[in-house]
Amino acid sequence: MTVFEHFNTLCVAKGDRAATGIDWNVFLDPDRVVDAAEQLKHLDFHLESVHAIDAAEGMLVNYLFDHFEKRERVCLRVLLDHTDAEVDSIAGVFQGAEWHERETYDFHGIMFRGNPNMVNLLLPAESDIHPLVKAAKKRFTLVELLNCGEIVSRADGFDLLDEKTEEAAQ
Repeated sequence: MTVFEHFNTLCVAKGDRAATGIDWNVFLDPDRVVDAAEQLKHLDFHLESVHAIDAAEGMLVNYLFDHFEKRERVCLRVLLDHTDAEVDSIAGVFQGAEWHERETYDFHGIMFRGNPNMVNLLLPAESDIHPLVKAAKKRFTLVELLNCGEIVSRADGFDLLDEKTEEAAQ
């Protein structure tokens, strides 16, 4: 039985821990992230970090969880549209997420609905610049950026990790 067996996933990939430090890459719809975080907490996982990647397909929010006893690291991944980069906060589940979400907002402009203190953490309060947001022509695809490992399951239509041909990309 796997930790994400009861999640409603888009894709699950068995990672190469020696190469990436991650055992499982789990892609979710944005509206499923709080439920998944609650389930991981119930299974005694702890939150290590929340961070984002500005990719050609959108903003990929990554939630990294670990388990002290099982030595198992899970990365929940949620893809958001560049023009509507907003997702529910998991700070109500993992208090430490508040800080990580604020830092992700600072650098990528991603809003975390329900974060109890959604203000800049490191940048000046009045700043509306998000320094890690790239120009569209500078963004790489997720296939180029990620090494997710062997796909174990995927929902119909989930193709983010598939190599695209030049014709398909246009």
